[in-house]
Amino acid sequence: MFRGVKKILALVLSVTAVVGSIAFGGQGSTAYAADPVVVVIDPGHGGENLGTDYLPIPEKLYTMQVALYMKEELEQYNNVTVYLTHTQDIDMDLDERAEFAKSVNADFLFSLHFNMSISHELYGSEVWVPSTGMLYSQGYSAGNEFLTQFEQLGLFNRGIKTRIGSKGTDYYGIIKQCSLRDIPAVIVEHCHVDHINDVANIQSQSKLKALGVCDATAVARYFGLEKRDGSVTYKDYAPLAVPVPEARVYNDTTAPLYLEAKLLNYNSTSRYATVELASLDNESPLQYYAFSTDNGLTWSTLQPWDKGQNRMTVTVNIGHGKKDTLLFKVMNLYDIATNSNPISLY
Repeated sequence: MFRGVKKILALVLSVTAVVGSIAFGGQGSTAYAADPVVVVIDPGHGGENLGTDYLPIPEKLYTMQVALYMKEELEQYNNVTVYLTHTQDIDMDLDERAEFAKSVNADFLFSLHFNMSISHELYGSEVWVPSTGMLYSQGYSAGNEFLTQFEQLGLFNRGIKTRIGSKGTDYYGIIKQCSLRDIPAVIVEHCHVDHINDVANIQSQSKLKALGVCDATAVARYFGLEKRDGSVTYKDYAPLAVPVPEARVYNDTTAPLYLEAKLLNYNSTSRYATVELASLDNESPLQYYAFSTDNGLTWSTLQPWDKGQNRMTVTVNIGHGKKDTLLFKVMNLYDIATNSNPISLY
């Protein structure tokens, strides 16, 4: 499944130096623009903090690569100054990253990451945002631009999310530290390195560059930038307007209320079943569904739920062997599942 991944390790390391020499001269180097927007890119992890290491190449190398490509592309625009929190493979605390952003009067910090799941069944892109006030609104609006770009690459949109820790504040340190300094910040999880649906997006330099260009385009659209050569302009573009919440926006901790499954047709020869699914979650959108033919011991691969819909019709192949029942599950924005009633096939 991951054929060829190991072979790009040396290429990743070598291109880091090449792109780095083109994109910047060191920490704190800037683009030249009058009255610029100040953007800080934070390559996630570094040093002894490898990040996700499911593949032979640890996450910290991917985040640096994409950050370099993002910076290189973003500096093709007017009116923007671009910094990286670090340009070397070093340990750096989250408060140091936020403090660096403050020191350069950042208008926004974008923390770049890649994802994996414990079950290795999740796939797609997501953005984590602050949970309060204007920072939430700015984060959500910018996050929408990133996910729009990723969808154009064919990545599944897992949504824009908050996460609250045990102390009732933002869970993720970079968001918390930036919020304390009144700096808008989001965590961009580009895709899952442990799922076949996503892994192709990180297996070549051209793919990593495509992600960096998507990141830069999202920022350019959000801030209404224009390329220096005039070939691209977002001056008249209006990003998503997000109302400022009156209170903290909490993450959903509950499962979908129900999932009802109704058998519409079953062909015992072809082993295909057509089923109507109806589900409801009042707290967050529905995202995936899957089915089981062994009472939930094993599940099919997750499939996208029809966005914005509470009801959908699916046709599944239950395979061979004696399988008398069919069970479905649905998962919401926060990957919490609810099972359906079992369906008898005979």
